[in-house]
Order: sequence, then structure tokens, then C-alpha cells
Amino acid sequence: MAEGPLAGVRVLDLSRLLPGGYCTLLLADMGADVVKVEEPGKGDYLRWNAPSVGEYSAAHRALGRGKRSMTLNLKSPEGADILLQLAERADVLIESFRPGVMERLGVGWTALAELNRRLVYCAITGYGQDGPYRDRAGHDMNYLGYAGLASITGPREGPPVIAGVQIGDMGGGGMLGAVGILAALFDRERTGRGRFVDASMMDGAFSWLSIHLGAFLASGVVPGPSSMHLSGAHACYRVYRAGDGKYLTVGALEPQFWRALCEALGLPELIDQQFGSLEHGDEVAARLQAVFETRSRDEWVAALEGLEVCVGPVNDLAEAVEDPQVRARHLVAEIDGQAVGPGPAVKFDPPADPALKPAPGFGVDTADVLAEIGVIDDELAGLRERGTV
Repeated sequence: MAEGPLAGVRVLDLSRLLPGGYCTLLLADMGADVVKVEEPGKGDYLRWNAPSVGEYSAAHRALGRGKRSMTLNLKSPEGADILLQLAERADVLIESFRPGVMERLGVGWTALAELNRRLVYCAITGYGQDGPYRDRAGHDMNYLGYAGLASITGPREGPPVIAGVQIGDMGGGGMLGAVGILAALFDRERTGRGRFVDASMMDGAFSWLSIHLGAFLASGVVPGPSSMHLSGAHACYRVYRAGDGKYLTVGALEPQFWRALCEALGLPELIDQQFGSLEHGDEVAARLQAVFETRSRDEWVAALEGLEVCVGPVNDLAEAVEDPQVRARHLVAEIDGQAVGPGPAVKFDPPADPALKPAPGFGVDTADVLAEIGVIDDELAGLRERGTV
């Protein structure tokens, strides 16, 4: 097995909760050495969320795997000085404080870039480093609301629906933060200098609008929920209830898939009625719904197996983790024989070492990390006594 493509890259993760944790999980899965820098006595709040497995949360087991943990009080001058020493030897630093916090502590981008010109510094915030909202508090649903995503999510005649996963947090902050970091590391190989990566969760959510915003800007028509090509306007792209109360996804967008589906359902008269007005889409969907109710979800999946109709089940999580494709792609991370969460989603050839490491105990790597900058024995004991680590 080959090393991960980020082997040898040292990442200091000062973030808390989901966005930064997901960002550094992506980097750790690619081989980076991620050191969680946590506040003494408190740590990352995600460690303590219910439900717990032993001492720590299930969320920490899933999000913290493959990382190391040290404690450091950044509010103390001594702690800030230690961070400067760590950053001098690091490749990447990630933080999720509000804009200006790190500067007030004396360890912001300007100070660190002077110390280590190759450092890539990523700040993940709700609204970015500038603009009228830069200092506002927020959470995922706030970002989706501001960005317009919430307005197009949900039933046509109902209220906006809260997304089942945190789109802004993970897609906007975590994933796009990782993309920015990777781009900055690539650029560093050409220029010898790192960059500041400004990752905003609202910005990232807004960027997900892509084709939706493009259509609005071209037509001037403000879209609503379940009214667009890919959100339920047409019968060929909807969720249907089967006879047992479970659900099926139908994504027969292309004419050949729609034709095959209509023929399989015994509705050939609908082949030429794939698209039309919203009212027409509802009428056609009602015909499909009546047929889908004649069998259970799994009976339909079996009956349509092998046909190019783009139909699949709506799995719950218990079913998803046992799905043959999930198992074949090793998408469930197992450590010491126990499943802990999603596994690495990016595959490489030649494959990287698949051995996964557990999430770290709180501060268990403090001594080892500090030893790498020459802090040992009596000096380390003094830092502990003063609450610096």
C-alpha cells in the first residue's frame, strides 16, 4: 500500500465542532498528520455531545479518527508563544473563530505568515472575513436561509424544510475549506509561499446554487420548492411511496430512462408526457403513484433490477450501512472491529494504506507534540501546573 498523497503534511486544527472537524478529517484521510489543538479542561465541544460511546461522543469517534490531540491555552501569552513555535513547523493551520479573534491573541495570519512563509492558513467562518455579517453568530440553517437554499427546499405548499445534513457546515465550510487548502498547497510548490484561505459557510452554500441561480438570472423567475427540473416539478424526478409505506427515488430524467420506466410500469401512454407544467407533472405523478402502491418498496427494487430506469430505494441509515455498494466501497469506517462512521470517500490508485486509527483521547498527544519543539520533562510539568496545557 502507498502512503496517502498528503503524507508528511502537518496540520494544526484549532477548530471546534463540525465544519473544521470535517475539513481536517478529509485531510487526515489523505494522509496528513492532523493535530487537534484543544482548550485545556474543555476541549472540542463535540467530544461531549450525546450519544456517547464510553468516555467520548459517537460524533467525536466519527469525526476525530486518525488525528492527534493536544491541549493548549491560547489566551495565555505562554500558550500563544507555543502555538507560534508549532506553526513555525506546520504546513497548514485551520481555525473557526470569528474574524479578528486570532489577531487579538497575537497568532493571526499576519504574525504566522511572517514566521512561516510557507504556512497555509484557513479560517472557516459563518459569513467570511468581510461584509456586513462578518461578526454575526450563525448556524447551518441561518446560512442556508440567507443564501436562498432554504427557500427552494421542501414541499411546494409547505414551509421550508431543515436539511437532514448540515450543507453549509460540511459542504460550504468543511469541504470547500479543504479544497482551498489543497489549492494553496499546490500553489506553494510553485511560489514557495502559503496563502490565507477564507472559507465562509454562507459563501459555500450560495455556490451550491449553481444551475438554480443561473436559471433565475436568465429568466427572472423566482423558483419555489418542488418547482424546478431537479426538485420535483416533473413526475420523472420525484420520490414515490410504495405499498408498504416505504419510499422509492425515481430519477428518470433522460427520455430513454423515462420510456423504460413507463413500459416497466405498464404506462406506455405516458411516454410522451414526461415534461410540462407543474399541474401536468402532478397529474402524471399521480398515475405513477397509483402503480407504485401496488407493491412494496423492495419488490419494486427487485422487479426493476437490471432495467435502466434510475429507480432506487430510500434507505434509512440502518439499511444504508448494509447496502452492497456501501460495503463494496468500504464507506463505513471500522476501527478495532467496530463501525464508527463514514470511511474515506476519496479513493486513490495506487491505493493508500487503509488502516484507520481511532479518534484521540482528550490531550493524549500533548507531550509528544510538545517534544517535537523541544518541550520535555520539567518544562512540560510547569506548563501543566500553570494551566497552559
